[in-house]
Amino acid sequence: MLFEVKEPVLGLTMDLGVARVEITSTCGTLTFPDEVDLSNGEAVLEQAVRLLDSGAPALILDLTGCTFCDSNGLNVITRSQMRATELGVPMWVVLPPRGIVRRVSDVAGLQRRVAIAPDVATAREALAARH
Repeated sequence: MLFEVKEPVLGLTMDLGVARVEITSTCGTLTFPDEVDLSNGEAVLEQAVRLLDSGAPALILDLTGCTFCDSNGLNVITRSQMRATELGVPMWVVLPPRGIVRRVSDVAGLQRRVAIAPDVATAREALAARH
């Protein structure tokens, strides 16, 4: 089940089966599921784009709990960044410090295309510093 938010509801956290979404006054955070691959990549991307289109002032994609991410997961990140840029919305990606998700991201050169933080708190601090 996907969500559609016309106006963000602050403090709202929703577990939508594919990804968990949290909306605050400063950003929307989309927490990736354990695995992102061909079976769910488009659904995760749709959730990220809907969150951006709902008017979120910033976006954090949290991959700290994601244990597997193939090119579909990288596609979610890249296309989310493209949409965020179109809307003028800052975006941060939170990556685990090690593991397959980090290795795939490093090999793909993700750090050259998106802002990366070690944890959600650091990403939120960076977003707060922009204001």
